[in-house]
Amino acid sequence: MSSIKDVANRAGVSISTVSNVINGKRYVSAELTQKVHRAIAELNYEVDLVARSLKNNRTMIIGVIITSLNRIFIPQVLNGLQKGAEKYGYHLLIYATNDDIEQEKKYLQILVNSKVDGIIIDTVADVEDGEYYSQLANLEKGSKKIPVVSIERDLSQYSICSIYVNNEKSAFGAVEHLIENGCRKILHISGPKAVEMVLHRTKGYQEALVKHGLALPSLYNAEGDFSPLSGYRVVKKMVNDGIVFDGIFADNDQMAIGAIKALKEYEFKIPGDIKIIGFDNTFVSSIVKPSLSTINVPKYRMGWEAAGNLCRMIEEESDDKNQGMHTMELTTNLLVRESTGGGVEGWDLEGW
Repeated sequence: MSSIKDVANRAGVSISTVSNVINGKRYVSAELTQKVHRAIAELNYEVDLVARSLKNNRTMIIGVIITSLNRIFIPQVLNGLQKGAEKYGYHLLIYATNDDIEQEKKYLQILVNSKVDGIIIDTVADVEDGEYYSQLANLEKGSKKIPVVSIERDLSQYSICSIYVNNEKSAFGAVEHLIENGCRKILHISGPKAVEMVLHRTKGYQEALVKHGLALPSLYNAEGDFSPLSGYRVVKKMVNDGIVFDGIFADNDQMAIGAIKALKEYEFKIPGDIKIIGFDNTFVSSIVKPSLSTINVPKYRMGWEAAGNLCRMIEEESDDKNQGMHTMELTTNLLVRESTGGGVEGWDLEGW
């Protein structure tokens, strides 16, 4: 069995350099990092995680709490989380809450009792539940602090490192794109209205309408649950109720695709009669017919940054809970495809 010394000799570097590449505690140049990884692969070297965990008094496990495995947004985030954690030698323990806050609290306690070294959470807690967020920011098991990173939600006001996107600004851009392409009666298919990101996307939708003088009654803001079926049902109900609309902004691609199916059943032309835009840029948006315009969220990077931040916070072992905390607002961008009159913008086959 190969040792760390063998890896160092094969790569032509010091043992400390190999250790720094494996642990990620100190900067190592890209050239040397590549040599070390090549040597590790050639020698089939495996880090002794048991010995490392005993030495550092760590489990080398990160707990992850996500909303639902049914959302095709999630796998690419998890892929980024896994790759980012593996860089530091950590493994993931994943729970899905199905948008149930009581399940979230249950899984959170399980992870704390399991003595995980840190937690990444996509919380579904109420936006005003400050007491719960304060608890998240101060998790500990015995005398051991358990750092937490939030994904999708900005909880930095509670001293929780957060990796997220500006949902309000992104939704505003999506709706303004519809308006600039001639839409005047825009249906918003929202996610569950108790979810914070939905509140921000709804605000962005409304602000775009106000800016362009397009006041619409509240019935144009219909609630879904992020599933394709909910988007399908919303559109069928609107058409059957005689509600006229020429544009749809859906809070995620899955609801938008459900809406497209309903529109096709009623023989509406897309984008001729109705233009539609989604949110997230999940892989199906580029291959559905017509291809779906959408807001691109950097899903893999969200996971990668969350894992990297958490691992650095764990490794620094600081009593200052803000040490190593680098809250980050990721940049989104508009992808114009056939559903709003654009061309086919390449198939996105990542994440299959």
